[in-house]
Amino acid sequence: MLRVVTLGALVVAVVFVASLIFSSDSGYKYKFDFQSASGIVNGNHVMIGGSPVGSITSVELTDDMRVEMEVEIDRELHEGTAAVIRKSSLSSLHNHYISISPGPDNAPVVPEGSSFGEGVTTTAVELDQFFDTFDETTRKGWSNWIQGIAAIYAGEGAEGANKTFKYSGTAFSSTQRLMAELADQDTHLDQFVSNTSSFVTKLAEVSPQLTELVSNSNKALGAIADNNESLALALQELPPTLRQGNTTFANLRVALDDVEPMIRASGRAADAGLANYLKRDLRPVLVRARPVFNNLATAAGRPGPDNDTSDLLSRLIPLHPKAEPAVDAVVRALDANQEEAAEARAYSPDIFSAFAKIGSLTSPYDAQGPYAKVTPTSTGVFQLNGSAIQPADTTQYGGLEVVTGLQRCPGGGATPIAGSNPFLDNGNLTGKCDPSQVP
Repeated sequence: MLRVVTLGALVVAVVFVASLIFSSDSGYKYKFDFQSASGIVNGNHVMIGGSPVGSITSVELTDDMRVEMEVEIDRELHEGTAAVIRKSSLSSLHNHYISISPGPDNAPVVPEGSSFGEGVTTTAVELDQFFDTFDETTRKGWSNWIQGIAAIYAGEGAEGANKTFKYSGTAFSSTQRLMAELADQDTHLDQFVSNTSSFVTKLAEVSPQLTELVSNSNKALGAIADNNESLALALQELPPTLRQGNTTFANLRVALDDVEPMIRASGRAADAGLANYLKRDLRPVLVRARPVFNNLATAAGRPGPDNDTSDLLSRLIPLHPKAEPAVDAVVRALDANQEEAAEARAYSPDIFSAFAKIGSLTSPYDAQGPYAKVTPTSTGVFQLNGSAIQPADTTQYGGLEVVTGLQRCPGGGATPIAGSNPFLDNGNLTGKCDPSQVP
């Protein structure tokens, strides 16, 4: 007995859970009014975005010969909702479903049980309805065309035809958008056709000139084709040229700002007697300089052979092959002495300063003549005996003291100054001279 009671309680619980799960009271019911409902039966899907959200619970015919369908879905609908009957395939007569495009979530909610009527519902176009719009001859021709297409896809050109067919959908879609746009622009299209007619009439009136224009254009394009390489090079150089021109014009604006003070100064100079200066002072100089320019012209180009600078330059041309080996040797020598020249370059101030000091020492005069004549007496090699300069004797001169081991850096002959001398040429002379050897 206990087992029977337990089994009964379990059955009741299962039925209760099933009633909660499969009960139809949990959905939202709405009505949709369509013009026709061919292929729609109870139980067909209701979809949003390709996903089932409910089903059709009833299909009834209204008094005005329209079809009213009641659906039950799992969500509320908002104002702005639209519905269309679609087909999932051609494999069954009962393959239709209602596709809902919900209104925005921020729009007011449509109360449950409301009806969506004409204006927001669209009925699917049946294939038979489409074919019925054509007469029998057209339908027969279309049938033959379809059979011919089938023969193409079944023959040797099937592979290429299949590759082409994948673009047909895009082409049809683009054509549909074009036709819709043309339909929206009906008035403008009429104006376009009218204007085109007037334009063609005008072209017919000037046909001889148009023919000559086309002929000349053909010649021009032919000439351009013959020089396509030059044209390509010109087009390649055009962007840098335009950029450089833009920079030049930008700099020219600044230059014009700088020229304005000169123009104003020129005006003041003209008021101050510039014309008189040019006439009285500069013109006589130019008159006297005329023979100089005539002589230069004669020296540059004089009738006869071997008597001007042009002939001299022509004579020098044969020397080029003979001088080339010597020049190449000099270049190789200079290349080989780059390191020594680089080291000597840092000593340039010392070398030129030595020559400058010699010049300043020997340039003045006194009663004895240049100072350089009396300087040897201070070296210890000579001595002054009365008014005569004589070699120093052993009591006054004990011989020359030869200083060895000098490796002074540039500027090492003067008193050191921090950050100035001795100069190591940014480290290039490190290890090649001794910066500690200073006076």
